[in-house]
Amino acid sequence: MSSIAYITDRNMIEFHRIHGNTEMNFWRPSSSKRFADFFAGDLLFFLAKGTEHGINREKGIIGYGRYTEANMLSFRQMWNRFNTKNGYATPNELKEAILKVSKSKTLAPQFHCLTLKDVVFFQSPVYLSEIGIGISSSVESYIYLEREDPQATAKILNQANIVGIDAWSATVSDHAPDATVFDDDLIRQVLKADLSSISDNFDTQREASKAQRMLRNYQKAHPEFESVDIRGGELIGLADGEVRIILPFVSLKNDLVRKALYIIGKCKTIESFGERLPANKRRPLRFALLCDSSLPQETMDFFTRQGIHVLDPQKENE
Repeated sequence: MSSIAYITDRNMIEFHRIHGNTEMNFWRPSSSKRFADFFAGDLLFFLAKGTEHGINREKGIIGYGRYTEANMLSFRQMWNRFNTKNGYATPNELKEAILKVSKSKTLAPQFHCLTLKDVVFFQSPVYLSEIGIGISSSVESYIYLEREDPQATAKILNQANIVGIDAWSATVSDHAPDATVFDDDLIRQVLKADLSSISDNFDTQREASKAQRMLRNYQKAHPEFESVDIRGGELIGLADGEVRIILPFVSLKNDLVRKALYIIGKCKTIESFGERLPANKRRPLRFALLCDSSLPQETMDFFTRQGIHVLDPQKENE
């Protein structure tokens, strides 16, 4: 999972904000370098021109959107499909904006079009230097934030929570995202950042591979859950005012007690991570174990007393 900060025209983002566009086409010239590590569900932050401040003329982040898909489209196709969700009121205005940033001053035959949904605008810019992240002033297009700091996304959203989320777009939009979209993103990213810091060397390589397969199969049947990170060690989902964490449990009869104690400790650690969230953003954490086989009743009872639900392996592995 990656987040990108992309240098963006502030006027275009302001157009989206004023018109309540919580879905947009983030267009790029066809000559732009393709993203090597950016997938559906990842966040694209708007590092906006026109927000420069300080002696280094640092640009600020003014919002973000969730990447859903990419397409190569001609100018006509782009306008016909997205219309004003391209960030401009008319095709001529869009064309002028493209020519302004084009090195060849011509209209490319095709454009990289990234569809962003659940777009959130900040009340005021978030400056990376203020949250301990330094980037070069010579960046021309975009940076992978986690390469600068593994907890960059969580830090940005925490700071955005402090400066505030713009309410205007929700007021004027007929398709505004649920009011909890930002809260969900904040919770998800803070927990992901902390979970990624856990070193999972408890299982053997064979057991870890089996655990990852179990989680992938579960996720196919429950797409509302997503993998925490590339480790594939846990799934996270947010629903009904709760944060749900799915952990795999590859059981060995001669190692049940040791593994059970490890799982209990891991859940307690994750609970402590949840307490780092702003008080008004915290939600109950619910844990569930995805097992490869049925557990003895005494082990089931042990987990139940700790508030950990054990999923039925027969039902989940069908």
